[in-house]
Amino acid sequence: MKRTVKFDRSLSEFSAEFVSPTYGIIDLEEITDLIVQRTSEESDGYRLIVGTDSKRRDICAVYVTVIILYHIGKGGTYFYRRSRSEIGKHSLQATIFHETALSLATAAKLDELLKKKGVSIEIEIHSDIGNHGKTKELIKEVVSWIDSSGYSYRIKPESFGASSVADKYTD
Repeated sequence: MKRTVKFDRSLSEFSAEFVSPTYGIIDLEEITDLIVQRTSEESDGYRLIVGTDSKRRDICAVYVTVIILYHIGKGGTYFYRRSRSEIGKHSLQATIFHETALSLATAAKLDELLKKKGVSIEIEIHSDIGNHGKTKELIKEVVSWIDSSGYSYRIKPESFGASSVADKYTD
């Protein structure tokens, strides 16, 4: 039976379905099984990354959240989920905060599922903000939010999860 990918309408309707170029449509439980399988022998050689990017449109904003299991020096596997907000035009601040909220909600659910399987791996949040451009005014708030949620963070130019991988699927 073929499953179709749905857009999430909001954070309250958290969807566990992601898409992988390698595995096709896959749910969050299956993603955690893959993470457990891959990291069971050598968890120090991996980085687990969650990031979100968006593209604003006239009638909505499209958000793409990614989960990346990066095997340091050997490449990685990633999974993405598209969602949208029907609110219309968004301020840059609202958009960045929504991106952060999606990343944190995904990381929290992923962390919960991994802990149920007895695995503790640090999750890194990649935010599409940086010291150059309009988003520099939001760095302190976003970084504080991520840090207080218990996750490490990366911002541009080191936040490839959001600014490269997720960005690829925002169109």
